[in-house]
Amino acid sequence: MTKRYNPNKGKINRNYSISEIALLYGVHKNTVKARLRRGLKRIDDHRPYLILGRDLKHFIKDLRTINKRPCELGEIYCFKCREPRIPAQGSTIFEAESSRFGRIKANCNVCNSLMNKYFRLADLVLLQRHFAVILPLQQKRLG
Repeated sequence: MTKRYNPNKGKINRNYSISEIALLYGVHKNTVKARLRRGLKRIDDHRPYLILGRDLKHFIKDLRTINKRPCELGEIYCFKCREPRIPAQGSTIFEAESSRFGRIKANCNVCNSLMNKYFRLADLVLLQRHFAVILPLQQKRLG
């Protein structure tokens, strides 16, 4: 599992060495060297290698967006398939988590695993257009 690093830890007006970056993010120096091989820019080829804080921040932001898979309105992210999928027909159930938020549970139409999607109750009408939502008996008065 990949750790999510905060890009705001690195200040854009500073220069960082490999060991400073390792201390800042709590990783080993070899991890930072691997990031240099993957595209993290350094100022020049002289040692000690220095990295601009601005380049570090952009690189960390790019790392966070590499594996993002945005879902369309009628899709829910399937963790087993690792893709946004349209739920299986008739498997979509709505549950109210609180007075403001709810959750849609459904089965994936490809691998039949359980999928979840959290949303605001104000968006329930919009979601009912894209999902065939089945409300449990005690929650039917919400809609």
